[in-house]
Amino acid sequence: MIHFSCDRCKRMIDAGAEPRFVVRIEIDAVLEPTATDQADEDRDYLKEIDEALEAMDLDEEFCDREEPLRRTYDLCEECYQRFLRDPLSVETTMHFGFSHN
Repeated sequence: MIHFSCDRCKRMIDAGAEPRFVVRIEIDAVLEPTATDQADEDRDYLKEIDEALEAMDLDEEFCDREEPLRRTYDLCEECYQRFLRDPLSVETTMHFGFSHN
């Protein structure tokens, strides 16, 4: 018998008694073309792209990939509901409040 556990809270999921939610995430590196004019003819676009990628500090493994990066996660119902409310964990990220001394 296959056993499932929630990839977020690590709780065991009883597939016969409760739903298991599968979340699939696909990530593509996309560089959008910009509008060009005559003044842009002398620009070194490859150098600009290289500098932009270095500034973003992307994982080299991901940048070398031609196909998208795909991940699959199993979630229990509670974690699935949390994921729906805040898929990027923006609200659940811990914010520190410092005094203005």
